[in-house]
Amino acid sequence: MGKKLVAMGLGLGLGALVSTAAMAAGPYGYGSEYNGVYLGASAGELLYNESGLSQMAPTILLLRLGQQFSPYLAIEGRVGTSVNGGYAYGYHIDAQFLYAGYAKGILPISPWFSGYAIAGLAGAEWHRNYSDFNSSDVGLSYGIGGEFNLGGGASIDLEWAHLMNGNNVGFDYSADQLTFGVNWHL
Repeated sequence: MGKKLVAMGLGLGLGALVSTAAMAAGPYGYGSEYNGVYLGASAGELLYNESGLSQMAPTILLLRLGQQFSPYLAIEGRVGTSVNGGYAYGYHIDAQFLYAGYAKGILPISPWFSGYAIAGLAGAEWHRNYSDFNSSDVGLSYGIGGEFNLGGGASIDLEWAHLMNGNNVGFDYSADQLTFGVNWHL
């Protein structure tokens, strides 16, 4: 939990710094710049919690493709994988493939910052070095985030998402992710 709070604090601090720098650069239009197709990439941690085990946190990379219909609504597809595995007391997990589809509700707070919420379906192909070595799961997914406009169609975001709940041979697990990314609005 401490790592999560530190990461969120650093992300918010960086966001405030970037927002201040962007405001000094001049106005770019309130939300109108963000209509249309966008591409993005994120990196972060997958927080995997299984009954009876300590949290494992593989590093993940995600690519996204979205269509923003207005300053308030977008749809988004994502694919990704873990770059390294998560370890706890000799146990190991990798997310060999992550995928998701979301509806994204956006709240433009200022020309420089928008908050958003996502909801949809996410799936994962897991590889473990213990029970049920390889498995696939799909579940309801939701999250919240903030996007900071850098101007010229570029933005950065910080996001937390609950990917899914599942069961590994009788042991319940949950998977969340905390990511930091960059987007290009075409």
